[in-house]
Amino acid sequence: CVNVPFGQIVRFAPDGAASVALAYEGEPNGLARNDEGTLFLCDYKHGVLRVDGSEVVPIATRFRLEHFKGVNDLVFAANGDLYFTDQGESDIVDRTGRVYRLSRDGKLDLVARDLPSPNGLALVENDAVLLVAVTRANAIWLAPLIGGAVGRLGAFIQLSGGVGPDGMAVDVFGRIAVAHLGLGAVWVFDPHGERLYRVRSCRGRATTNVAFDPRDPCELYITEAESGSI
Repeated sequence: CVNVPFGQIVRFAPDGAASVALAYEGEPNGLARNDEGTLFLCDYKHGVLRVDGSEVVPIATRFRLEHFKGVNDLVFAANGDLYFTDQGESDIVDRTGRVYRLSRDGKLDLVARDLPSPNGLALVENDAVLLVAVTRANAIWLAPLIGGAVGRLGAFIQLSGGVGPDGMAVDVFGRIAVAHLGLGAVWVFDPHGERLYRVRSCRGRATTNVAFDPRDPCELYITEAESGSI
């Protein structure tokens, strides 16, 4: 996981013992591995980074001549394309958040724009649909991916209370786990968006991200930022 204010990537052993895997001058947020096991970061200060041993290498720092607002989270498609959100300080009034795609060959495309605080991402339906957690709209939006472009963007799940959805993860059954920031909960929805479960935080209310254990599809890890807990 990332330790944002200290610019760290922290590794946890199965017994819970923690060690710093990497420390650098930055503000890491989203974290993901590609199919080759290489680690990639969304860093609020530096853009999208690749971890190369004990160093971080910038791979996307601006779109054309424009610097990013503040990248937040990322997800890989099966073909190696990388989708990431550029949230910055966008909100329901300042609708300037964006979603980008960095293709495996290095081409950077703008996928969606004018979003009120795009945050977590998930790919569903064999990577044919991109889900975007739009925090300040308190909703999950759905973006069909058609021929490399986004079809008609629309609301998929509307939440209430708290601040809004943050990180997301999808299990092997297609169920979607959504960390609801400010509500101290993780919601689990079926592939059609019907609510199945609520997981209540046993710590604070700042549930920020989720990850399923690839060895056990029914085991979910949750980060809670208020108490600094997993």
